[in-house]
Amino acid sequence: MQKEALEKTCYVVGGGAFGVFTRWLQLQVAFNDEGLPDASVFNLLVPLISIAAAVVFFRFLRVYRRKHYYFASAFTSALRNDGLVYSALRWFFGALMCIGAILLLVKCETDKNAGFYRVLALLGLLSGASFPIILGEANQEVEPRMKLVCAASAAPMLLFAFWLVTCYKVNSINGVVWAYGVEVVGCCVMLLAFFRVAGFAFSSPDGWSSLFLCMMGAFLAIMCLADERYTGMQIMLLAAALMLIDYTWILIANMRRKKVDPIADAAQAEGGFELL
Repeated sequence: MQKEALEKTCYVVGGGAFGVFTRWLQLQVAFNDEGLPDASVFNLLVPLISIAAAVVFFRFLRVYRRKHYYFASAFTSALRNDGLVYSALRWFFGALMCIGAILLLVKCETDKNAGFYRVLALLGLLSGASFPIILGEANQEVEPRMKLVCAASAAPMLLFAFWLVTCYKVNSINGVVWAYGVEVVGCCVMLLAFFRVAGFAFSSPDGWSSLFLCMMGAFLAIMCLADERYTGMQIMLLAAALMLIDYTWILIANMRRKKVDPIADAAQAEGGFELL
């Protein structure tokens, strides 16, 4: 399944690159000198590309389900990521999130919403530290420390929940929805993605929803990079996208295929006496 994981993550990265380019063109072309949106085809293309990405990702999942793939319900089986490369990636992505949080903490001192950004930076530090802990515990041969994993899984959910609040606060007097609407949608999907992945730790797994939301969350996180914000927040968004891409790879790599009896499967499809 490593080849499948590589192929699907390339689709996510490629879709995100196309999305961020389209969003950048929208910001350059569809807004006038006063910052107000003008009539433009890009105001239609941005949501259409997002919907198209969701349809493509959903079709990937439907193909897997038709081929009788399934996800293990156990935390250590669904998220196992043995190997030096996996280890280096999870520590790098976590460190990248922490670097972005530190930069945000340094740069936001003179901002009128500095209090919100400080809390956001603190949650970013916790999220960066939690990522290698979660994936490291998934490789334990003995019983993993599930209380620690559950606590660590809450950090990215809190991060994007508060990011959503911060986005609303910063844009409280901004009547141009296009200026922050993509970021709001992206935060919501990323929050749901980390929430669903945390379901494996909380004994409430939903592999198909987790995979779809990780792919869609990574796509939207990359698209949001076209917007202007603090450099630290940009790095945090990039780190979140990479974390979700990593989860996508791991989930696909750990999928298994059920053994199917072709005669019984055909009989069930035909119905009638054979089905009974």
